[in-house]
Amino acid sequence: MMLRLERDSRTPLYLQIRNQLREMILDGTLSEGSRLPPERKMAAALGVNRTTVVNAYRELAADGLVEGHVGRGTTICRPPLSSSPQSPTYLPPHPLVWSEYFVPRTEGSRDPLLRDLMALLTRSDVISFAAGIPAPELYPLDDFQQAMTHVLNAAGQTFLQPCPVEGYYPLRQTIARRMARRGATVRAENILIVTGSQQGLDLIARAFLRTGDEVVVEAPTYLGALHIFGAVGASLLGMPLDEEGMRMDVLENALVRYRPKLIYTLPTFQNPSGCTMAPRRRLQLLELAHRHRVPIVEDDPYGELYYTDQDPSPLLALDQDGYVIYLSTFSKILFPGLRLGWVAAPRPVIERLSQIKQLADLHCSTLIQGAVHEFCQQGALDRHLERVRDLYRQRRDAMLAALAEVAPAGLEWDEPQGGFNLWCRLPAGIKARQLMAEAARQRVALVPGEVFYPDGGGQEEMRLNFSYPPIAQIPEGVQRLGVALTALLKKRKWVEEQHDVEFAAQPIV
Repeated sequence: MMLRLERDSRTPLYLQIRNQLREMILDGTLSEGSRLPPERKMAAALGVNRTTVVNAYRELAADGLVEGHVGRGTTICRPPLSSSPQSPTYLPPHPLVWSEYFVPRTEGSRDPLLRDLMALLTRSDVISFAAGIPAPELYPLDDFQQAMTHVLNAAGQTFLQPCPVEGYYPLRQTIARRMARRGATVRAENILIVTGSQQGLDLIARAFLRTGDEVVVEAPTYLGALHIFGAVGASLLGMPLDEEGMRMDVLENALVRYRPKLIYTLPTFQNPSGCTMAPRRRLQLLELAHRHRVPIVEDDPYGELYYTDQDPSPLLALDQDGYVIYLSTFSKILFPGLRLGWVAAPRPVIERLSQIKQLADLHCSTLIQGAVHEFCQQGALDRHLERVRDLYRQRRDAMLAALAEVAPAGLEWDEPQGGFNLWCRLPAGIKARQLMAEAARQRVALVPGEVFYPDGGGQEEMRLNFSYPPIAQIPEGVQRLGVALTALLKKRKWVEEQHDVEFAAQPIV
């Protein structure tokens, strides 16, 4: 007989015992004529006083559910159930304890650091270098409104009806043509429209991974990927980065030793580091994947946000053997709220991902797909990209100039050639988590590097986003950041000096 007592509950213990026994009697778990344990034995089993059990049994007797007999103990006499809530034999619906029904999963981070960061971003007086999204004031609202109006006027009934799970075919054709311009030959049939590349990652994880499977990721890497792979129980193998991207020597050893199921990479303007994998490394990565027969998941949200004259081709453009599953999104180049991305992959992969997607949401919004297709057909996306490449380059340069002017000694950073972020290394002994708290007091937000690592690194690194804050706020935000970092350096110096004084005061033995 399993009874659960909540000792911090406002319901007295004797009533908790009575209520649980009553339900077991009324639902037939305890059959008529059977006996309850003796009062002393029940009290000992539950760790309560005998009086508590006596009172519980008396309540059951008052309800007509048990009878006490000298020498025979307490016997169950189950009366007919009543449909009246006022009756003592009324059995109300038993509340479900939902947590007992959930399939065990590894959840996303419960670290209060991210919770505190999100709370900080809601404050209007804070300059955010943490958001990692496009600048709202640069959204091409007029052009997109015209595209939306056009599809509604031209074929509103069509675009308000369902579409195939793979997506609106003309949009898939448009995406294939855009990818061909970047060197990747892809057919529309090899493209699946998804609710942002985040859903694409989730579909891939569910299609390929079981609990305990190994997945290669970069260290650092995209936080959302860490959460998705962790949620399916995958074991993550973090590969270090240098100025040319993922270290191939470390990767080769991992492929031999662990035989992972997938390699996940952001080879172009990587998030969070901003680095781009060198051409020779890309060829090495493909060669290793071929040799060890491991698929590559290429995440490419920033590929068209380049700030030099060179338009970088995706890794997919070098893949001649169908090893690369490619992900991208309109969220970074248009609006995050569109929630529209795509997967490009060999047809068997697209078919499998489509089956899983159909179980989740049938298909993405037909209207949004039609509007984005029209937006691209009008040339509005190309015009928008030309504009934001120039403006984001200016914001990047403003942040670089401000850092060069006010950064204290020991702070280092890289200059990304595209994307949204700067990756910084802090002076020795300064933790990014500490800096985040000190920066919050100066009303500026950043993201500590440790959240991007699968294995606990990055404590002395941070990511600064330059796309979201208006350019006029960037110098002021960097100035505030410099004040916060200087304050931490002074505290560290004072602690070190105090330590030296205390050490010098010790007698020499």
